[in-house]
Amino acid sequence: MSFGWHRDTIVRVRAPLTTDPYGNPRRDWAAAERTPLPGWRVQPVQGARQTAAETIPREGLQRSRRLFGPISADIESTDRIEWQGEVWVIDGDVDRWRGPTGRLAHTELLMQRMEG
Repeated sequence: MSFGWHRDTIVRVRAPLTTDPYGNPRRDWAAAERTPLPGWRVQPVQGARQTAAETIPREGLQRSRRLFGPISADIESTDRIEWQGEVWVIDGDVDRWRGPTGRLAHTELLMQRMEG
């Protein structure tokens, strides 16, 4: 179901699965397909400052957003999201929630990106 405040359009970025020279599966992000998905609500989640890695002596800012969208959205946890000109990674599972009456059914996910 689409609510009046679900006005954001995100772009699903889905990369085909290929194999590397050693026979291991990997995503080919250069050949990714981009599909606009309207009817989403993107909300901020507080970010956190953290060290990017032990070998990189600098701090970064982890930015997160929570998304709410249609229950029928074709989106998987291996996809990436483009929103407002930035590419985000899906953090965790893509959850599909059904209300007892069906009226409040929706998809929910968390996306994040690291800066710094």
